[in-house]
This record gives sequence, structure tokens and C-alpha cells, in this order.
Amino acid sequence: MAEAQVAAASSEQVALSCNAEYATYPRGSNQVCWATASLKAPFYEAAARAPVDIVAVIDKSGSMRGAKLDLVKKTLLFVVDQLKECDRLSLVTYDTNVYLDFSLTSMSTTNKDKTKITISKLREGSSTNLCGGLVRGMEEVVQSAGERAQVQSVLLLTDGLANQGVRDAEGILAKMRELQDPPVHGDVAPKFLCPSCNGHAFIPPENLRVLSTRLDLGSDHDSNLLEAISSQGGGVYYFIDSTDKIPESFADCLGGLLSVVGQNLALKIEAVGETSLSAVHANRPVQWTTANNGTFNLCEIQLGDIQSEEERDIVLQLSLPAVEADHEEQGPAMRATLSYFDILSSTLVPNITAELMVARRDGEQGPANTTVDQQRNRVIAAAALKDADPLAGQGKLTEARKVLGDAVAVLEKSPTATSDYCKALQEDLKRSLDSLKSEVQYKRHGHQYIVSKMQTHSVQRSNYVDDHEYYQNRSKSGFRALSKK
Repeated sequence: MAEAQVAAASSEQVALSCNAEYATYPRGSNQVCWATASLKAPFYEAAARAPVDIVAVIDKSGSMRGAKLDLVKKTLLFVVDQLKECDRLSLVTYDTNVYLDFSLTSMSTTNKDKTKITISKLREGSSTNLCGGLVRGMEEVVQSAGERAQVQSVLLLTDGLANQGVRDAEGILAKMRELQDPPVHGDVAPKFLCPSCNGHAFIPPENLRVLSTRLDLGSDHDSNLLEAISSQGGGVYYFIDSTDKIPESFADCLGGLLSVVGQNLALKIEAVGETSLSAVHANRPVQWTTANNGTFNLCEIQLGDIQSEEERDIVLQLSLPAVEADHEEQGPAMRATLSYFDILSSTLVPNITAELMVARRDGEQGPANTTVDQQRNRVIAAAALKDADPLAGQGKLTEARKVLGDAVAVLEKSPTATSDYCKALQEDLKRSLDSLKSEVQYKRHGHQYIVSKMQTHSVQRSNYVDDHEYYQNRSKSGFRALSKK
């Protein structure tokens, strides 16, 4: 494969900026500085988007009979209509057994007609071999013939617990890992090469979206497993709590896939001089490097992909040393460097750099930075949801409610408490609190809702159809509107 080209600087690239909570900090003592390294993707024109390969893995077990399967088929037909000839679609269905209904197929007019016939003939089956269906869908990405699209995704939809094949979470995740990072031996060419990963064979980590329905008490699913599957795949877990949300949830997911502008984002954070990194809140593995004096001064975070207009905010805590004199024009306290693969231009974008400047002087610090305060509130909300759910799962509802209630109290007292974004965070926490009034409510709806909201705020990507517009872009909104017609 030819080496990827290196892009020149462009206003259409992902933007990188750094912000401190305050513009100035007292000079005579060590200070804790909350900060953000923020990414903002550019708006893209839909006509210029990259081709996509989508493998839909659909649960057609007995619990999907009736309105659910009918709506899934209708939604798949909607997906077919939105794809272009440069895109490819594959369908894997499963019950007790696993079926490849059609392999990755270009969406020409003739092929669209054929796939629609196949989709319309889908019928419900028996049990739920979730692992078998998921693995077959991932194999379709790895083993497909022809030129592979730069954006590839597996969409898994299920409404039930795995009760056939590999059923336990670790077993399913292990099967995924085998396909995500297969061994390469000798001169054997890897089955899939990403131009921005130095020739390593793997399925892009940002390729797995899990859509899950939970429609009544008797139709359960393991949301912890599905969240783990989507997280390992770098995607998101959609909790669909009513049948009529199936088309809009698919549309939201499709709108995101069709607006991916960058992949394999790698962000380096470096504390400069005597400053050190105290904490990094990223919801991604952080690779740390220590300085000779034992302090943490450098880390790297792999952020997966980014869609048009999306934002990623890494919240940081820095330790600023005491200084002897006022430093109105102090040098940088932190430096952030971003590299990624621009799929629209098929080029590597290396070393986009931003620096954090802070002044040191005594006196008033001024108002708190809005971006830093809001993103710290997001981190607090996501952490509270993550901590509350296992407590509720153990029957400790009072303790779980306290965790969420304490987070609400912190957000209500923050400088940005009345902003639309922070009011939405508070509403999500309060709705989660309402779902913990009883074990019945928690098991029926609360667990899935809390897990879904925890993930959406952790990764800053929509995964639940409601009235909130945070983490939406124009592509997602447009496809959601189309799905309602």
C-alpha cells in the first residue's frame, strides 16, 4: 500500500486549543490549575464525504417478532436509500444460528433493489447467538474483497441476552480482540491495512456501534455487556427504550458515520518547565511518561475518530510551582500536539500544536473560563453515573441516589450552572435519580438509561434519542429528520 501523504496546514483541519480555568494564578505558592485541551472538527459538505462500509448485524430471535422486526426492516430500507454507489452494505442476521444474508455490496441502483428484497424477507427465528453474529459481522469487515472504505462500521442491534454460543462478557470481548489485532506472520500480508497505523493489521477501533432495544420487562438485555462491546470497539451504545425510536436511533448513528472527518486521533499533552500533570480525565487509556525527577510531564491519548462539528475536551489538572515574581508574560505551562488521518483528503495531519499560557500574580483571578467549568461539570456528571450504577445493581439505592444527588448539588453551584449545556447535564442526573426510586424502576429502565448517559457524556457523542441536542451535528440532525418522514 502506498504511504499516506502529509497534509499542509488548512482551516478545514481539526482545530486544537487550550484553556485554563483562570487567566492568572497567585505566585507565592503551588497552585492547582484546571485546564482543557479541546478539539473541534470542521463542518464538512455531505457531497464530499468519504465512502463507507457498513455491516448491519441484526438480532432476529423470537423476541424480535412483530412490530420490532418490522421497524428494523423499515429502517434498514431507509439506510439503503441513503447510501451512494461508492458505499457498501452487508447484512448478517442471527438467532440460534448465524446467517450472511449478503456480503459487502456496492449500493448501485440494481444492488439496492436486490438488497431490499432480501431485507423484506427477514423473519424471526429462535434463540440469541449474539457472539456468533457479532464475530461474523466483524469478519465481514476483515475478509471482504475489493477496495475497502476508509470509514467502516459494524452496527449491532439486539434486544435480548446472549443464550447461545459464547455467552459471558469476557469470552465475547476476547473473540473481538482476536479480530481487532490478529497476528501477522512472516511475509503474509495483513488482511486489512490502515494508511495511518504503520502497517499493523487491525480493524479500526472506532468501528463498532451497538444499538439495543429494551421494550418491556420480559425482554431484557445486558447493557453492561453491550456498553463494554461498544467501548472496546470505540463506538457507542444506543439504548432504545421504545419501538418508535428504532428508526431515529439508526438515523442518528448513520448520520454520524457519514460525517466522519478524521481517524486515529492521537493527542500528546506535555507539561512545560516545572509544571507537572496531576490528572487527565479522558475516558481513554492514557500512556504516561515520567521525567527524571519522577513527576508526570508527558502523556499520549488515543481518541479514535471524530465526526463533522464534533468536539473532544480533555480535562486536565496541572500543578503550577510557586514563583518569586509576577510573570505577566510567562511562557507556556502546557503544550498539546494533535496528529490524525484526514479521511476527506487521505492525508496524515501531523503536529497541530496549541499552548496554555498562564500569568502569575497576586490579586483577583477574574471569572472562571466557561469551557473549563462546563467540561469539568461533564466529567463530574459522567463519573457520578459510573459510580452510582454498580451501587444500584447491588441494591444500594440510597447510596446510589446520594452519589447522583451530590453531583447535582456541585453542578448547581458551579459558575456555568445556568448554561443550557449544564442544565441538560443536571436534567440527565435528575432523571437518573428518578429511575432509582425502586428496584423495579431501576431494573426496568434506570440501569440502561444510566449506562447510556454515562457513555454519551464520557465520549461526547449522542447515543440516546431524546429532546437534548448536545453532541448533535448537522448530519445527524438531518438524517433524524428524514427518518420521521
